[in-house]
Amino acid sequence: MARRLRAALFGAATAAAATAVLLTATGYAAADATDDYPIPNRILHTSCTAEQIMAAARDVEPIYYERYMIDYNNKSPELQQAVRDRIHWFFGMDYAGRRQYSEDTATNAFYEQLSWQWPNWAKLFFNNKGVAAHTTDMCAQYPSDDQAIWNW
Repeated sequence: MARRLRAALFGAATAAAATAVLLTATGYAAADATDDYPIPNRILHTSCTAEQIMAAARDVEPIYYERYMIDYNNKSPELQQAVRDRIHWFFGMDYAGRRQYSEDTATNAFYEQLSWQWPNWAKLFFNNKGVAAHTTDMCAQYPSDDQAIWNW
């Protein structure tokens, strides 16, 4: 029994070491962004503003909007303003800029400084493919600059 256990452990250790060497040598272990991670593709491509996305979320994904706004309202006014400024900056970029931002946040934990102050600062916008799909399907119907959406 002990001999089998040792052989099994040796085999597992050898396989793990070989995999680690292969991954390191081929570069497959490196992290990178895709068109759906960490920011969903539809958000990367949308022409909607942050306010349009929020209004759509309020109506088609109300639980996500409500949770976000509760969390947002528990932050300092300075952090709230920083979040609004940063998300407006993001939606002001073209696809290439948004895609690069997605890549930067996927590969560098220190890139997005707001994440250190509020890890979920962009959760309503970058949440998941389902929420992104529902909000981007509807967002063009809403006013593009309705700042009242931030007051919940």
